[in-house]
Amino acid sequence: MVEFAQLKRIVEAALLASSAPLSLPQLLTLFGENEQPKHEDLAHALDELMRDCQDRGIELKEVASG
Repeated sequence: MVEFAQLKRIVEAALLASSAPLSLPQLLTLFGENEQPKHEDLAHALDELMRDCQDRGIELKEVASG
């Protein structure tokens, strides 16, 4: 299992590198079968990233496609 701080960094890097929105199932594919975070942990990481971005020049938003 990936620790929470590392989970946030992985998700943030994936979102910044992607040319399109990523859904939760797509984000889960970033992890090996034995390392996949729980759905609620991934959602919590995204919520924290959204709050972290409030003080930055970027905005993290949920859209219909990801």
